[in-house]
Amino acid sequence: MTVANDVSAEATRRTVFISHANPEDNEFATWLGTRLIAHGYTVWSDLLRLVGGEPFWRDIGDAIKDHAAIVVLVLSRAASNKAGVLDEIAIAAATGRKLGNPNFILPIRLDDLPYDEFPEQVIRLNAINFHGDWADGLHRLLKALAEHQLPKDDHDTTQGFEELRSFRLRPSAAVEGRTELLEGSWVRVKSLPSQATLCRYSGSPNIVAATLRKFRTPVVPWDRLGFSFARAAEIVDAETPDLEVEHAYDVALEAFLEGQPYGGPPRRRGEARRMMVDLLRQAWERFAEAKGLLRYEFANSAGWYVPRGLVDKDTIQFDDRTGKRRRKRLVGRSEKRNVYWSFAVTVHPVVGDLWHLELKPQVVFTEDGFRPIQSKAKMASLRKSFCKNWWNDQWRALLCAFIAWLGDENKEIVIPLGGAGKAVFPAELMAFEARIAIVGDSLPAELDAVESETGADQFDDGSDLEFEELDEVDAA
Repeated sequence: MTVANDVSAEATRRTVFISHANPEDNEFATWLGTRLIAHGYTVWSDLLRLVGGEPFWRDIGDAIKDHAAIVVLVLSRAASNKAGVLDEIAIAAATGRKLGNPNFILPIRLDDLPYDEFPEQVIRLNAINFHGDWADGLHRLLKALAEHQLPKDDHDTTQGFEELRSFRLRPSAAVEGRTELLEGSWVRVKSLPSQATLCRYSGSPNIVAATLRKFRTPVVPWDRLGFSFARAAEIVDAETPDLEVEHAYDVALEAFLEGQPYGGPPRRRGEARRMMVDLLRQAWERFAEAKGLLRYEFANSAGWYVPRGLVDKDTIQFDDRTGKRRRKRLVGRSEKRNVYWSFAVTVHPVVGDLWHLELKPQVVFTEDGFRPIQSKAKMASLRKSFCKNWWNDQWRALLCAFIAWLGDENKEIVIPLGGAGKAVFPAELMAFEARIAIVGDSLPAELDAVESETGADQFDDGSDLEFEELDEVDAA
């Protein structure tokens, strides 16, 4: 009887419980809650229940234990040490164990909280990264909720919106009965070759791997083989290697990436996809270097920044998705701080159901427009203080300008893969639609209008953080 009751109770669970630091992350929680409601989900947040000093732990415990289908855990530096959040994690972890549901808690990373500082109950769970781009994070979250087969309702969402709006930090936010286009920071793959190659090289696997890493042609070593889109003769012409090269196998790319027979030695699906990610990463780096971008090593990945003078007047003119003519400066001089700033990106290829490049916007500070500041602590201090007033819209506008600059006359980004192979991407960010629009909660119109020669400089208030107080780990 107990088992039957538990099954019945679980079947009736429909609520997305949002756990977050109150009040530090209220703005994000309301933003997220409105979008989830717009997509048909029933949402519970303490912002809907807490008024003044009323007791609320009974409500929160009941919401998690008896009603939540999933707990979306918003992790940030503030949340990681918040007693209320830690209590909610404990309740959720116990409830997940009782239900036998290892996916009951779905963590999302809101800021730069290191993954190894997550609370111990969730440190092994895969977190969705919202840091730097809420639209991308929302896209991933909606996909995860769909994969969990979370029930949705086609009910009137007005009351839910009104309750959330009543707690908004920006009371001007409103709901409109129209679709909202959410633009992320991905560029999707438009086309790829259907065939790749495996060439065989003379020498030991270690020597082959070391040699291939020096090639300008993107090649991924695999024992004595090399996975690429170039044929043996094309590799010889492009690289003139000391090793002998011969064609070994033609590779049907789709079958190879699915771990299926493709005409060569077997390769597991995950390993094959990692090889493809490596190859696309190499291709991007060769492409970025050829475009004149300069490399900078961030804490977890390499980024590429625009040096002074690479583009005319360091400014890009482009048409946005609505057809509006925009102008954004990608390199600037901060007289207040006596440094140059350069827009930068880190790129991560994603191979799967939806092939794309994830682009994370960054800023690199230089002494002269070319050479990065050597102190990691000072670099971190400048990023946090100079960019603290850059809203998501500002970052996205800079990224749109950057993507437009990478594109050719056909508004496509064409990245050579070796030989005749090439990867083609539309020179615009991916976007998807929300069913209802929430307006008034992004970049204020007066700031969005900043399109002058100083561009991003106008968002800088000139106040500094004490970089001497940051250690090298914080500064990375």
